[in-house]
Amino acid sequence: MLLLDLRKKILALGDNATLDNIILEANALETVGREMEGFSTPSCSSMQISNSVNKVFQDTSKFDCSCCGRKGHLPKDKSCPARNKDCLKCGRKGHFQICCRTKVNRKRNVGFNRYKNNKKPRTEETDYVFHIDDDCLVQCKIGNVPIELLIDSGSKSNLITGDSWEFLKENKVHVWNQIKNPEKCFVAYASNTPLTVLGAFDAEISIGDQTKRSTFYVIKNGSKNLLGKETAMALGVLKIGLEINSIEVFPKFKDVLIDIPIDKNIKPVCQPYRRIPIPLEAKVEKKINELIELDIIEPVNGPSRWVSPMVPILKQNGDIRICIDMRRANTAIIRENHPLPTMNGLLPHLRKAKLFSRLDIKNAFHQVEISPESREITTFITNKGLFRYKRLLFGISCAPELFQKIMERILMGLKGVISFIDDIVIFGSNETEHDNNLDATLKRLKENYVLLNSDKCAFKIKEITFLGHVLSSKGVRPLDNYIESIRTFRAPKTIEELQSFLGLINFIGKWIPHLATLTEPFRKLLRLKLSKTATIANYWTSAQKKCFLKLKDQLSLIRSLGYYDSEERTQVFADASPVGLGAVLVQINQEGSRIIAFGNKSLSDCEKRYCQTEKEALALVWAVEHFRIYLFGKTFELVTDHKPLEAIFGPNSKPCARIERWVLRLQSYKFKVVYKPGKNNIADPLSRLCIVNSEKTNFDSDEYVHSIVQFTCPVAISLNQIKECSKSDHEISKVKRGLYENVWDDCVKKFRMFENELCFYDNILLRGNKIVIPVQLRKAVLEAAHEGHPGIAAMKARLRTKVWWPNIDTEAEKIVKNCKGCTLVSAPNPPNPIKRREFPAGPWIDVATDFMGPLPNGYHLFVIVDYYSRYKEIKIMKTITAADTIRVLREVFSRLGNPVSITADNGKQFSCSEMRSFCSERAIILHHTIPYWPQQNGEVERQNKDILKRLKISHSLKKDWITELQNYLVMYNSTPHSTTGKTPAELFFNRQFRDKIPSLIGQDYRGLDGEVRDKDHMQKEIGKEYANKKRKAKENDLDRGDKVYVKNLIKHNKLTSDFGTVPYTVVNKKGGDIELENSENGERLRRNVVHLKRVEGEWQVCKSPNTKNIE
Repeated sequence: MLLLDLRKKILALGDNATLDNIILEANALETVGREMEGFSTPSCSSMQISNSVNKVFQDTSKFDCSCCGRKGHLPKDKSCPARNKDCLKCGRKGHFQICCRTKVNRKRNVGFNRYKNNKKPRTEETDYVFHIDDDCLVQCKIGNVPIELLIDSGSKSNLITGDSWEFLKENKVHVWNQIKNPEKCFVAYASNTPLTVLGAFDAEISIGDQTKRSTFYVIKNGSKNLLGKETAMALGVLKIGLEINSIEVFPKFKDVLIDIPIDKNIKPVCQPYRRIPIPLEAKVEKKINELIELDIIEPVNGPSRWVSPMVPILKQNGDIRICIDMRRANTAIIRENHPLPTMNGLLPHLRKAKLFSRLDIKNAFHQVEISPESREITTFITNKGLFRYKRLLFGISCAPELFQKIMERILMGLKGVISFIDDIVIFGSNETEHDNNLDATLKRLKENYVLLNSDKCAFKIKEITFLGHVLSSKGVRPLDNYIESIRTFRAPKTIEELQSFLGLINFIGKWIPHLATLTEPFRKLLRLKLSKTATIANYWTSAQKKCFLKLKDQLSLIRSLGYYDSEERTQVFADASPVGLGAVLVQINQEGSRIIAFGNKSLSDCEKRYCQTEKEALALVWAVEHFRIYLFGKTFELVTDHKPLEAIFGPNSKPCARIERWVLRLQSYKFKVVYKPGKNNIADPLSRLCIVNSEKTNFDSDEYVHSIVQFTCPVAISLNQIKECSKSDHEISKVKRGLYENVWDDCVKKFRMFENELCFYDNILLRGNKIVIPVQLRKAVLEAAHEGHPGIAAMKARLRTKVWWPNIDTEAEKIVKNCKGCTLVSAPNPPNPIKRREFPAGPWIDVATDFMGPLPNGYHLFVIVDYYSRYKEIKIMKTITAADTIRVLREVFSRLGNPVSITADNGKQFSCSEMRSFCSERAIILHHTIPYWPQQNGEVERQNKDILKRLKISHSLKKDWITELQNYLVMYNSTPHSTTGKTPAELFFNRQFRDKIPSLIGQDYRGLDGEVRDKDHMQKEIGKEYANKKRKAKENDLDRGDKVYVKNLIKHNKLTSDFGTVPYTVVNKKGGDIELENSENGERLRRNVVHLKRVEGEWQVCKSPNTKNIE
């Protein structure tokens, strides 16, 4: 055995294995073996000691395995199903809840002066402390007191020294379950003397953002504080084993695979990506990866017909929750008519119940797998692509009834158990019956791999709330909070409040006997014809007071309220006043309307600052969640007296950040928002007359909105600056008045277009999840956004993720265009649309010339092309001086005559005085193309490409290039041209060249000109349309006097900007042909418009005395 262990040690050393190391390991193994033999008999009479290292003795009289409760294997066996599972009771890894022996005790004061003497701790066996390394120190907090611990994978328990315990007490450490002199034995490595244990306690230990409750033992005269293996692994600072990188997927129900019914008649909708604040992108990506690892979602590699946007929600602890806006997708989901349980159906089963337990399923929907065929509708889009859910998600409208159906199947046949969605209640008439029912239920859930949430489970209690009722040993009664709001009504103070109260009374008037007599004192006040806001305190007598109290009693009596029936039409009335929210649940049948329940909530100080739209939206969401047990899985109507909510709660709305969060909370409900005028809203008195509670809590934390403000606030501008400037900003002040008072000024009409997306948070105006920047700070925000010189599209995208104001895109474009640095390196202007050269009247009228070369042998080719016939001549020249060029032209003109015009580039041969004199003598007009714009002489440039192609062929085949060039000319001049459809020889000489191909001679060439002219025009128009579209050509808007930068056509190095820094002035313009002048030295240039960039915004002439003519 020792030899096998030594081999393992040598393999673990790897390349570090030396003879000294091997001898040291062998000696250590021998020492351990001897000492283990020495502990074969107990050294402490009250303790049991095992030969296993770090194994705690467990009573196996009931189960063979004390970790999972199953037979056939021992604890910690690799086949044990509880090996890597978390206990739902204590949270520790390695055993199931049913086998957990942890006892939860109340928090106690610090110090060992109080101990548990009523019950001795159970006997445990010796733990060996194997401390090897000294460099695994971690900073942590025990009971909120900072302390340094050493990670020791050889110790199962957490040990601290006596000095450290005194230090903890001095700093008022928070601990539980203090035990003096616990019956626990620890033995140090290479020692047979047990350590002295002064005491033990439980405390919370935290490292980073990880927290765990653990037990610590205080060792007398200890030298190190040790963090045991189990706690270190639970806190994520220690990983052991071959499966360190393995991922444990989130559990799913056994043999459950659901199909989501889809209405094929609904057209699928692919919604665009909804931008999120850039700082949240890393958290979203981390959460996405986590959900993939847990097997809850999967990436989508192909296209998807259904795509929904994602909305990240920040929690108060800084973590993030992914919400999918399924409102559009829910319109295509067919909901099952599976009935959810009601109290009427459950009452017969609960009459004899005395003890109750409640089980809560952890992340219930995520434990149900969706079939691959149904997953497409859950597809959502992120900045990393498309993903879809593999598990059921909150937000699918059919999820509640599908989950209820599954749970009923799982729990079928069990006694004393009822369930509603993810809540399970077990009951019994006595303790034995209750325990049997509980054991059977837990066993059934375990068999179906159902994971419970231990934090929300409760066992053996005598009273429990379920489905809006209180279940107790005394029977079943309705939950007080559904009628308590009526009992807290205060007396009306104005005529308007009195009318509101009477409206509610009249709604259930048929259930109140002698209603007209009871309400007569109130009607006397109404007959006084006072205004709505008039106070009635002076008219309020004992008669009115008596009437008011009696009507309150009638409202709160159960007989005047109806019993809920899941088959009847259901309405939820909700209303918001300046101080509170009110809600009434109503059902309608053949006999009329019945009130089922009431509800009200006082607004917190923060909620009172909401605009009216936000208050009314809050009332709807709060009302639905208040009556959720009646509304899950049922179609109902949400009645409001605020018209905009019909659009805000619609599937296509984009509400403000605060309301958006609320809307997503209602995705699992199927409802329709119905508008009714205020006088018909019976929830109005609930929101106005209920006594304001002293404890006012927010219905929903503003942490989400706060996080949006924090993440979207520009770093260069503090939140305090935005707050202060927003207070004094005239635009934002008028927007605030519009939102809160519905009075909109014409100067903020661009804000009113997004009225439903606007909200205020701490005097900061938000549109959706973006901050509306005050006018005073907009320039600074634009300058900050242009740091790093993003382009127009990038800058707009950068701004859109965080901030907004009217015309923000236009101002962003202006900033980029006015930036000199961006202008100098930006893309050139698009070219002007092509202007085709008019087809000449006849041959040899317009001629184009150009030099091609030098060739490798030093020769140049002088190419002359006729624009009418496309006939060309090629002259081989050794030198290309002006005199040589004139000599060749004189020879050509002697045979073919003088043309009317010659088009040439700006080479010295054609721009010198000798050439100008030669052309002047022969009455030839000499045209020069724009410098660096060969497209203006396109015909000859195109011919040069064909000539170069033939030269390459002759060079490759090692043939005489002059002979091959002559053969090419014969072929070219005798081949129909693609534009004219005729051979160049036909059009130029009015005859065909004879070549080696047989042909008929003597054709009639009359009438060729008209045909050729038409075809030339048609082909040029086709080419013009194609080229303009491909080059995105457009007419330039440069005018005389405009300042422009000129493109650097000759760059000295890679860092040379695309455009020069010296501005020029436009002095003449002809289409894309622009003539420029340097305002400083008078230098003149001629350039095409693509070589120019307008100087936007303010400009000034750059003084540069060394400017040279770059033409």
